[in-house]
Order: sequence, then structure tokens, then C-alpha cells
Amino acid sequence: MKIRALFILLILILVDSLSNAIAGTNIYKHVDKDGNITFTNRRISNAQKISIASFSRNTEQSGSQSKSRVKDTTQKERNTMRRQILEKELVTEERLFSDTQNSLLQINNNAESSNHQEKSVQLKNKLFLHQRNITALKKELAKL
Repeated sequence: MKIRALFILLILILVDSLSNAIAGTNIYKHVDKDGNITFTNRRISNAQKISIASFSRNTEQSGSQSKSRVKDTTQKERNTMRRQILEKELVTEERLFSDTQNSLLQINNNAESSNHQEKSVQLKNKLFLHQRNITALKKELAKL
């Protein structure tokens, strides 16, 4: 019976030491003269040894903080404010789209300009960006 208990203890110690070796529990943080940070499992001169346990505690704490709930009334207020901001941005983007479209029509009607082609391409690109922004804003508003 003693041999069996000793054998189990020996296996547990062996498994624990192997898991530590495989996991590479020694992590080093090195900051060079330019301020670049390097994390490695190899020892570097002037590197600070960091334990993995400190990382797991930090992630557990930050995870529990991020799970805090917001009151329904607070969330409704935030959604109302967000809707107002998105609606203002939508009105602005629609106005910019219309202005850009009018500018493009004017450039196309006045094809005598030397840089007509370049201005036309720039305005078409701006028109595309405004249209993309309008679509994105409408999509966000639909989610609220």
C-alpha cells in the first residue's frame, strides 16, 4: 500500500514538473534603449522575470469588471443620444453627397477645363465615400 501511494505521488510530481517545463513558466520582459518591449521565454540580460500567475490574475479581474451591467434607463439614454448623433451625421453626409454630386455635374458640364478628368475622378471618389457613409449610418440607425 505504501509503495502504491509513493508511486502515485511520484507520478504527480513528474506530471507537475513536465507541465511546468512544457508551459515555459518563465517569461521575461525586456525594454530596449528605443523603448521597444519584447516578451520571451529565453533569458535576456537586463530583462525582468514575469510570472504567468500574475497574468492570469489580471485577466480574471478585468474579465469580471467588464461583465458589469448597465441600468436599463441609462442604456436607453445612451441609445437616444447615439441616435441623435447618428441622425446628425446622416444629415451632414447627405448634404455633402448632394454638394459633391452638384460639383461633379458642374465639372462635367464645363469639360473645357484642363484638369477636368482629374477633378472628375476626385469627385467620384468623394461621392462613393459619402454614399458608403450614408449606408453605414442607416444600418447603425436601423439597429437602434
